[in-house]
Amino acid sequence: MNFTDRNKAINSIYPNKVSRMSNMLLKEHIAERWGYFMFHFLIWLLVVILYSPVFWNLYQAKWESIDYTHAYFILPLSLWLVWRKRKNLQELIRKPDVNKNLFSLFVFVFGMIMFIFASYQEYFSLLTLSFVFVIFGLIGFQYGRNVTKELSFPVFYLLLLVPPPLGIIDGITLPMRYGTSVMAEKILAILKYPISREGLLLTIGYNDIFMGEPCSGFRSLTTMFSLVLVYVYISKGKLIKKFFLTSFIIPFALLGNIIRVITLCLITFYFGEEAGQGFFHNFSGIVIFIITILGIIGIESLLDRKFSSPPAIKHSR
Repeated sequence: MNFTDRNKAINSIYPNKVSRMSNMLLKEHIAERWGYFMFHFLIWLLVVILYSPVFWNLYQAKWESIDYTHAYFILPLSLWLVWRKRKNLQELIRKPDVNKNLFSLFVFVFGMIMFIFASYQEYFSLLTLSFVFVIFGLIGFQYGRNVTKELSFPVFYLLLLVPPPLGIIDGITLPMRYGTSVMAEKILAILKYPISREGLLLTIGYNDIFMGEPCSGFRSLTTMFSLVLVYVYISKGKLIKKFFLTSFIIPFALLGNIIRVITLCLITFYFGEEAGQGFFHNFSGIVIFIITILGIIGIESLLDRKFSSPPAIKHSR
């Protein structure tokens, strides 16, 4: 008699007893699952409560002032990437993971220490960075290495939330402004336009164009990098292909910014300063977006041909 037949026989002899045992086991299972859910829900709720003031202060004081507005969609995109993996995550969480280790707990504790220190110092960059450490440590300690590996990109993508110190931004944007002005002057001079440059001041015809911080392209570069990085991550293909695509994001964004400044100079030259400023404020970001997207799609098409093309067959003589 096999196991199934034996259960049927027992159930036929003691139907009420088996039914009561099944109900008890079912209730215990439901209570256990409900307790597990509530425990993890409360932990993540505490994290949300802890960091809500941080993100509110950043929203009010930092992201606008440093022209770092791409940070608005980083957290929603990260949550969307997690949502896309929900089926895999459900399977991984159901399986017991013995690889929960003290390293994840150490990362979590380190993040909390960083949070406390940065709170006293009112250091917004460090406060935001501590969020990544806390999230990474909690995921690893609660759910194990397999879940941590599955969520590694959405978690590290949150690093783009961290606003760099103003001194670092100045150190980045100043060379970008200077390089863009030099390239715009040289290209327009080759095209025989009456243009001259003195530092960051471009003079085309009778119009002066000063290369201020918005002309550096830093905002557009970080925005495009953040968006295209997600596109590369969810695209299909080998890791080396994704690496090549990622390496082309910044060059195409810089090229788009140079073309944007050249277009601004030409519109100012032909239609006046007011028309040039209108273009810059309303449409110039679209130029960088189109150039970057078309460039990435073109590179991806070339890489697909390279990786999908069959190897050449050598004919023996």
